[in-house]
Amino acid sequence: MPHSGRTQKENTVRPAAKLRIAFITYKFGHQYGGAEAYGVELVRELAKRHEITIIAYDYDPHCALVLPFIKISVSKRWPSWIRSFFFARQSAKITAQGDFDLVHSQMNGWNGDLDVLHVRSVRYRWFTRVSRIKRWFNYLSPRIQMYCWLEKQRVHTKPPRRTIVVSEALKNQLQQAYKTDYPFDVITPGVRLPLPDSKTKQQLRTELGIKPEDYLCLLVARTPHRKGLPTLLKALSLLPKHIKVIAVGATKQELPRLHGEAIAQGLQDRVIFVPQTTEVSPYYQMADLCVHPTLNDSFGMAPLEAMSHDLPVIMSNAHYCGFAQYVTHQQEAWLLQDPTNPVELSQAISKIATETELAQGLQQRAQQLLPKFNWSNLAAQYEQIYADILADPLTGSSATPHGPKGSMAKNSATKRSA
Repeated sequence: MPHSGRTQKENTVRPAAKLRIAFITYKFGHQYGGAEAYGVELVRELAKRHEITIIAYDYDPHCALVLPFIKISVSKRWPSWIRSFFFARQSAKITAQGDFDLVHSQMNGWNGDLDVLHVRSVRYRWFTRVSRIKRWFNYLSPRIQMYCWLEKQRVHTKPPRRTIVVSEALKNQLQQAYKTDYPFDVITPGVRLPLPDSKTKQQLRTELGIKPEDYLCLLVARTPHRKGLPTLLKALSLLPKHIKVIAVGATKQELPRLHGEAIAQGLQDRVIFVPQTTEVSPYYQMADLCVHPTLNDSFGMAPLEAMSHDLPVIMSNAHYCGFAQYVTHQQEAWLLQDPTNPVELSQAISKIATETELAQGLQQRAQQLLPKFNWSNLAAQYEQIYADILADPLTGSSATPHGPKGSMAKNSATKRSA
């Protein structure tokens, strides 16, 4: 697995004892997006050996993984940047009072022993590679300053606290934003091989009115426009009518607008929209091709999940999609040079749909890539980091409770030194 500049030991050493871990995330469940799915699958593996408590605003009631849950309530009357601060403050109070060995956070705030960043740094977005005038306007924005301050609390460049990023691209952005060459750890998302569905591929397709002769392109996206839906619809209009699209993951509130866009382009009979769901696997199984012309993905879990379902994949290049750094064009996947170009996308779809040998080659080589993204191996990397944190001499000090300036939690430090 490609990793950060930090030297990785050949024999991973897991913590010897079962740990009590507070796992902080805003929402816990597959239906909420890629970062949330990452958290669920990582915790699923860690919970085999450790006691995990989820601290979150929301826990998907349909999630198959049931763990102890502490709910944080934040009024929606506040704007999002104020809610983020209140969420961080409440989670800090909970972890300071709780009996945890370690705090693992996916959220902005100051109380994580290790913090995982899934999206582009706000400092990079608003203060790197922008005009001087724009930068000054951003300095005057309380909203942007709050987000930057919260992010800074979780970007750790000194042990024992650690910052994890999910792709090399995200690490490079973080280093630029904070003007450092610190080798942040890179631990990518993983994938599990799917269980076979009780229904055949054609049975699943028939339920949605998809004919045997139809060629079905799948787009999995909670935010379809950011993941390239407009380009995909334009590309579809250039392709034969038996090529269709199924887009899975948008919110129910957004579906009327998406339907309207398809109707406006005369594609209402060729596009199926499926709202947010915890069960995406059946849609991978019924599809012929995964299309992911994303405009901005720190990693991009959908193409990796598609490969696990033995689908050929078209996706944006590494400038737009972090996962693309791990594949080679026309080897494990077809990489788009310009994900906003519908002609390029339509040509790629046409070639894979009509050239069986090309499609099968992409599928076969992608299968060879999957073992590198095994969740068990990725969880072991986290456990190595847990062991490093707990073994650090600073971790044993009970003088620095969690806070904007601090490192380890007082309750955790006391327990560790006992």
